[in-house]
Amino acid sequence: MSKPKDAAPSAPQEILPPLPAKAGAGKAKKAEKTEEDAELEGFMSEIEADLREDELKKIWQRYGKTIIAAMAIMVLSVLGVQQWRQHDAEQRLELAARYEQAVKDASAGKTDEAAAIFADVAKNKGEGLATLAQLERAAILLQKNDAPGAVAIYREVAADNGVDRTFRDLAIVLEALHTLDTAEPKTLEAKLSPLSGPGNAFHNTAIELSALLAAKQGDNARAGTLAQQLVDDPTTPQAMRQRAQDLAAYYKGLTAAPPVAAAAPPAAPAEAKKP
Repeated sequence: MSKPKDAAPSAPQEILPPLPAKAGAGKAKKAEKTEEDAELEGFMSEIEADLREDELKKIWQRYGKTIIAAMAIMVLSVLGVQQWRQHDAEQRLELAARYEQAVKDASAGKTDEAAAIFADVAKNKGEGLATLAQLERAAILLQKNDAPGAVAIYREVAADNGVDRTFRDLAIVLEALHTLDTAEPKTLEAKLSPLSGPGNAFHNTAIELSALLAAKQGDNARAGTLAQQLVDDPTTPQAMRQRAQDLAAYYKGLTAAPPVAAAAPPAAPAEAKKP
């Protein structure tokens, strides 16, 4: 028997890659997961909402009354402030009206009525009109020749730290002006000294009064220097500058004048010769 012819070698079997999963199945799984996540998130949100509600209930049960009380106090405070402002504005308008009436009475010669209203308005400490009312009342007392009463008011205003500095300085100047011939010169000059600086509204008047007080103490040289200071000051009013020029010339003349020589005593009469 003849051997069979060798069969041709068979081709190696090809290894095929696995078939890809169906796309539709993957999408379905993702959709299932998304739905599950959404359900889980919704469930968790409900739980959180319930917890928050429970916490709010606990907080309200514990602090509800305190919160209500605080809100009530806040509302009442706002209403109180508004009422106070309205009342304060009404009081100031009434005070201004009474002050105006007192000024009218004083102009009409009704000094007693005006003085009574000014005294009442002056009781409202802390108000600008109260200080003005005090000064107006002092002016009425001066008209009635009651200088001590007016000076007492000036001293009260000057000593009140609650009054504006300008009014206090004015009161010092008025006190010095109306006690120039009666008060102790050194005391008055000491009161005027803080007002003599260039930044003070009354520094010119304070210097002029200080010059007069220096002359009263016999210090003519210093009086002339103070008067010349007013002459050289460009802020000095014209009428005051003219007075200062006259005072400076007068006091300088007194300082420069030589002392008057004492008159020689008359000679003793010669003794008559005895016969």
